[in-house]
Amino acid sequence: MKPIPALAPLGWLYESGMRLRNIFFDRGVFRSVAVKVPVISVGNMTAGGTGKTPITDLIVRQLLEKGKRVAVVSRGYGRKSSGTIVVSNGKQITATAEQSGDEPMLLARRNPAVIVIVDERRVRGGAFAVEEFGAEVIVLDDGFQHRALRRDVDIVLVDAAHPPFDMAVLPAGARREPLNALRRASAVIVTKADALPDTVPLVRAIRRYTAAPVLMSTYRPLAFRRAKTGFSINMQSVTGKSAVAFCGIARPESFRAALESLGVRIDAFFAFDDHHVYAAAELQIVAEALTKNNASYIVTTEKDVARCLEGAGRELIEKEPVFFLEMQVSIDQHEAWESMIQQVA
Repeated sequence: MKPIPALAPLGWLYESGMRLRNIFFDRGVFRSVAVKVPVISVGNMTAGGTGKTPITDLIVRQLLEKGKRVAVVSRGYGRKSSGTIVVSNGKQITATAEQSGDEPMLLARRNPAVIVIVDERRVRGGAFAVEEFGAEVIVLDDGFQHRALRRDVDIVLVDAAHPPFDMAVLPAGARREPLNALRRASAVIVTKADALPDTVPLVRAIRRYTAAPVLMSTYRPLAFRRAKTGFSINMQSVTGKSAVAFCGIARPESFRAALESLGVRIDAFFAFDDHHVYAAAELQIVAEALTKNNASYIVTTEKDVARCLEGAGRELIEKEPVFFLEMQVSIDQHEAWESMIQQVA
C-alpha cells in the first residue's frame, strides 16, 4: 500500500481513536470476553501481506498433531456472506469460497480435521465452535486488533521487508495501530527474515515497544502441485521451464521471487489486488498468454486456487495445466516456539 500524504489528517484521527479504544480495553471500560477454551491469536500491525495464513496453518497442524480438537475462527475477509458460517466441521467442507473468503477455505482444505468458522463477531464464532463442535483450542485468525475476544497468546507478525515503524497510519498508510500496541504481544514473529542481510536493526526497533520474545521465520517452496488433482511434481523438474503466472495477493513480488528461486522462467506475470475475485475475461487473458508464449504451465498461489476452484476459475483449472506453489513456513527458534504453543494447549 503506497502512502497517501493527503490523507494524513484522517490518519491522525484514526490513530487517536485507536489509542482511546485501547485505553478503554486496558482499563476494563470495554470488556474482552473469554470462551471456555484457550485462544491463540495470530495478527499483525499492518494491512495485508505479512504471512498470517502460513503461521496460522503451522499452529493448526501442530495442535492437530497433539490430538487437539482445533477450530479456526476468522472474520472471513472478502466473503459474500454474513453471520456465522461453518466452512468446515472437521470432517468435510460445508461452504463455498465465496461464502467463507479465500484464507479460511485454504486452511480448511489444507487441514481436513480442523473446524473453520467465519463470523464478523469473533466472540460469537468462538463460542459457537466450542458449544457446537467441542473445540478444545481456538486459533483466531487476524485477531490482534479484535480485542473483544480474550486470548491466551497474542502472536504479532512483522514483515521483514515491510516493517510498520516508518509507516503512516490508515488510511494514509498501512499501519493499523499505534506502535505502542506491540506491548500486548506475547511474541513477535519476523516473517521472511531471510530477506534481510542483518535482522539486528529490526529487532532493536521491535524492542523499543515490547519485551516479548522475537522469533524469526522463513518461507520455502514445499511443493509444486496440479490445481486440478493436488498431485505434486518434482520441483527440480520445473527448473528452466517457462510459465505464465498470476496472483491476487498483497505482495505479488514475493510469489514471483519464489518461482524464480526454483528456476522457473516467467514469460508473463499478472498481479491483481489481494483477495481478487477473477472474472472469466481476466482468466481468458491468462490462458491466451499460455498459448502465445508456448509456456509449460500456468502457476498461481495456493490462496488463489481456493478462489479459482469455484466460478470462472474452475474452467481454467479443468482445461489448462494450472499449478500452484505450496509454501512452508519454519520458525528458527523451534524449541521456544514449541514451548509457547505447548503451554497453551
